[in-house]
Amino acid sequence: MKPTIINHPFHVINLTYMSEAPLSTLEEEGIEKYVELHNKSQEYKQVLERLTTYYTSASKTLQKCEAIFDNLQNEYILLTPMLHYLQEGGPLSDTEIESIDESERVCYDTQPLLSQLHIFNHTFDAYADGLMAAEKEYAATEQQQEKLELQFDDFNDNYFNPIIKDWKIMEIDICSLDENFDDFRGAFCDMTDMADKLIDIRNTFLDAHIKLQNRIVDLDKDIVALFAALNGESNINDNSN
Repeated sequence: MKPTIINHPFHVINLTYMSEAPLSTLEEEGIEKYVELHNKSQEYKQVLERLTTYYTSASKTLQKCEAIFDNLQNEYILLTPMLHYLQEGGPLSDTEIESIDESERVCYDTQPLLSQLHIFNHTFDAYADGLMAAEKEYAATEQQQEKLELQFDDFNDNYFNPIIKDWKIMEIDICSLDENFDDFRGAFCDMTDMADKLIDIRNTFLDAHIKLQNRIVDLDKDIVALFAALNGESNINDNSN
């Protein structure tokens, strides 16, 4: 019987045999389970690689959002004197305005703030959509890893060990099987290390994301208060109390 050589993307399967005799049912099922274990391992590895790439590259997108948010916040800061004035002093009459020298007058334009707000919302929404999809996929990795580990244990306990134990009546050369499975364990452990690395990368990213999210919440309250004051809502509320 010719050797079984499968150039699997996760790990090359290379098994030799003792003779040309047919394999036992256990050996045939074992090879099928071994290939399936490779398939599931490769699927999981691809998910880890995809998420690692996302969270690494998303940090750059987050930095872009932070820069745009800083511009938005700066535009708001330029308008805070007007907010303070409207909340504390109220609008001037036409006579009072005319009494102020033109060189001392300040014109407050909300258009730059609105433009910057539009730019930020557009950029952040696209970023948030990508993050939501990644987080959904990441949430499934724990269950995926658990299933894969159960599949690993199933092959090890119900196929690998019995074949090794009854090696005298098996057609698979147990030396080739043992060596190949040992190499597979190494690739499997490397994948586990990749999962741990992903956790660290994601945690670092989420720390920065949460900080920006908190800043957004605070500024959103301030901008709402600003436009409420501009629309005279604060005065209405005061008069109703």
